[in-house]
Amino acid sequence: MDPDHSNGDELDTSHPWLVIPYFHGDEGRAAQRPLTKLTPPVTSWLCPSIRVQGVNYTTPAGTYLPDEPLAITVEVDNRGVPNVRAKVQVYWSDPATGFASRQMIFTASKPVPGRAAAPTRLPPMIWTPEQASIPEHFCLLVHVSCTPPEPDPGPLTPAPLTDRHWAQYNLTSAMLTAAGSGNFVFWAGNPAPEQAAYLVEVRPLGEDALRKLARVVRAEPVPTRPRQLSLYRAVDAARRESHEASVVVALERGQRQALVLSAHDLQLAPQQFTAVEVMQTRVGQERAGDATGSLGVVLFGHTAETRRRRGR
Repeated sequence: MDPDHSNGDELDTSHPWLVIPYFHGDEGRAAQRPLTKLTPPVTSWLCPSIRVQGVNYTTPAGTYLPDEPLAITVEVDNRGVPNVRAKVQVYWSDPATGFASRQMIFTASKPVPGRAAAPTRLPPMIWTPEQASIPEHFCLLVHVSCTPPEPDPGPLTPAPLTDRHWAQYNLTSAMLTAAGSGNFVFWAGNPAPEQAAYLVEVRPLGEDALRKLARVVRAEPVPTRPRQLSLYRAVDAARRESHEASVVVALERGQRQALVLSAHDLQLAPQQFTAVEVMQTRVGQERAGDATGSLGVVLFGHTAETRRRRGR
């Protein structure tokens, strides 16, 4: 079942109207953003229009091997007219719930017809995440623009949750320890043009989303309990034993702060997984509750070897 995208908001198809689809029927309408309000839920940090696969090895979706090439493909759609030449920019970012910085990987372009029956897939692009410079957990960010340009080209700042021109795909090479625990550093960032305060909170992925994710990662889903998760500031070592699931941070424009997601007492077999989601929302008198960004962490049971290389 696809998310409800009724509510009658009009789509101006007399101009180019680009979208990186998150689900069948995704046209990037106002009623379809932010992604957090859709039912059934949409996994905003693992966009299905971004496909990632090792060139010389196989792994579950959302994982990778350092220093090994990845093939990245992107699908874009044009729900308006005329036909356009779409430009896709792919970035990598430290894991974050608010993207205050990013690094360009490559740019590609391809003609995209208007009102086509299906999205247009760009040719695979090859990139190698180097262990010396890429963290164990990072985000791919994709932005689409076109020639001729759209009347509303969307923001230049990454906004996968709220804008149809942006999409996100998380990758990790980490797993739980044999004791069933793990600590993951990520960044809360302020992409707004002014100082702002944000609520950052971690929660288990809902059961419906977890079952849907199981088909992608090809493993058995195991629900997580909220008490098995906590958040604290990386500079606040005294809070490591805290079981609080949320943190409020005040950030200047473009500033970011390192936070730690701690998972503990997760007893997962090698072919099992669970997933958690971190959300960042605005707090304060203005724009309170506005969704800023999300981060997903897929946790696999500990094993000595979970990835299989292909023969070269």
